[in-house]
Amino acid sequence: MNITLYGTRGSIPVASKETRKYGGNTTCLYIESTQDDAIIVDAGSGIRELSAYCLKNKKQDLTLIFTHYHWDHMQGLPFFAPLYLKGTTITIYGPDKEVTPDKALFHQMMRPYFPTVSWRDVPSSILYKKATLKFRVGSITIQTIPTNHPNYTIGLKFTEGKNSFAFLTDNELLARNHITPYKKFVDFVKNTNFIIHDAAYTEEIYKTRLGWGHSTYTQVMQLAIDAGVDHVIFTHHDPPTTDQAIDTILRDFRKKYPRKTIEAAADGKTINFK
Repeated sequence: MNITLYGTRGSIPVASKETRKYGGNTTCLYIESTQDDAIIVDAGSGIRELSAYCLKNKKQDLTLIFTHYHWDHMQGLPFFAPLYLKGTTITIYGPDKEVTPDKALFHQMMRPYFPTVSWRDVPSSILYKKATLKFRVGSITIQTIPTNHPNYTIGLKFTEGKNSFAFLTDNELLARNHITPYKKFVDFVKNTNFIIHDAAYTEEIYKTRLGWGHSTYTQVMQLAIDAGVDHVIFTHHDPPTTDQAIDTILRDFRKKYPRKTIEAAADGKTINFK
């Protein structure tokens, strides 16, 4: 199982010299199994750059999983080149508690919004399946958990053989009016090789963002400690957070937790299981 991060920013894309290192594209994750199953998680602005890889490697049978339908997690889909090829089949999974994936995508691609190609007129074949608590795509088993975020959102755990990782973007671990209590997140990520988790805020900023549906670096590290996970990757970087600020945070937390592997998600970063 190989993982590539194509978008790691939250809320809105950013483009400046202060954000080049970790990137400015919004959420998109690509997973390729040992059996060549191709899975995309979320279609933020980063999915546009994934297009080139899919075209070059003739990835025509794709699975797209939405964690939720906020704009920063679906805004890139109209610019995903395989969507406009007749030979492409895209199987879409996503929550349906508030809106189904087809309705969410239909509203995104209706006039007067750009591009003026109706979702129902795209030439690729689109299939819909329900994102249940546990389902399988090829050789990869996927488990879901509701996260604490405005509008219904799911976190994901991917397992292939002995390898697994959890991806929880847009999750407020200690939300006061929680959907899922903290202990369930601990159980969900336990025994994974690593976690990629929303760490949008410092503790100081979080005091002014209660209920916004995002976590702090400290909270994510506590989750890793409580779950016994030794490898942590912070993601969903807040738009104002610069590369320098992230570097400082990493330096401080690596010093505080020397036995943990602590990283920040970056556009283009790859993780390969041996």
